[in-house]
Amino acid sequence: MTINEHGFLGKDIKHYENKLEKKYKEVFDFYEEINYFLHSVKSGIKLKNDDFQGGTIIGIFNKSLTTFQSIYVLFKHYLCNNAENLCRILFEETANIGYCSLGKDEARRYLSLQAINRLHLINIVNLEANRKYLIENFKEMFFEKKSYNKQKSELMNSLHGLGVKDIFNDEGKPVAINLEERIKKVNSKSVMHYYLIFYRMVSAGVHSSPDILEKYLIFDENRLMKELRWGPEAEECEIAPIFASIHFMIMSLEYINEYFSFPKKEDISKFWGRTLELGNRYQYFFENREII
Repeated sequence: MTINEHGFLGKDIKHYENKLEKKYKEVFDFYEEINYFLHSVKSGIKLKNDDFQGGTIIGIFNKSLTTFQSIYVLFKHYLCNNAENLCRILFEETANIGYCSLGKDEARRYLSLQAINRLHLINIVNLEANRKYLIENFKEMFFEKKSYNKQKSELMNSLHGLGVKDIFNDEGKPVAINLEERIKKVNSKSVMHYYLIFYRMVSAGVHSSPDILEKYLIFDENRLMKELRWGPEAEECEIAPIFASIHFMIMSLEYINEYFSFPKKEDISKFWGRTLELGNRYQYFFENREII
């Protein structure tokens, strides 16, 4: 079974996986070690059932553990471009943990996004001009169990119940706080740097921007198509997404420590020191830097 016949699902992909394993073995070993530590943090946090701010932080953290592992699984299977795309999600999770750690109002403002997004959805479905784009009788089916007015009323009541004035504008309409606003509130040089540079770079793959075509379409000096690539040949398997993912999780640990005083600062510093050491060796970090 060749790569051309079965792609990443065939047996031949093992050859490429072995190449990565040999090239980055010490980094992969470290990734698995820190993954184990992250799970011990998840299990070790003592969360009170009335602590909605702490619960929100840990809820995002638990979700980020899955993203962190998914990046690793994809990268090791030579699906490095998609692993890089997932770094965008992991970065957002880290930024949201940092934002929610700032205070109860910030956690409430983050939670308000659920109701605001739902309001946006029901308004789209309810708008009669959109009916021609939806499947037949979709609007009726969507509001069959609960009417538009009932859903809207419940969502608005839930937003008012959060007790945060910034959720509403001067006209009384709910306003979502976007990612950039949240990042500015976090006020971290490292987080903002990743947002301004790395986040925008990986977003090209997430949105299927034309930028990604250069991995698949090779042109000559006259801009005539020279080669069509796909599969492993089109994968950019540099180690950057792996180090970025580790850094994001260590940043999350810093914010978790600020709220829970757990895990220990020295444990976080130990993993950060080893991250810098490995990162310098693989030319990901070019200077000693603070975590956040």
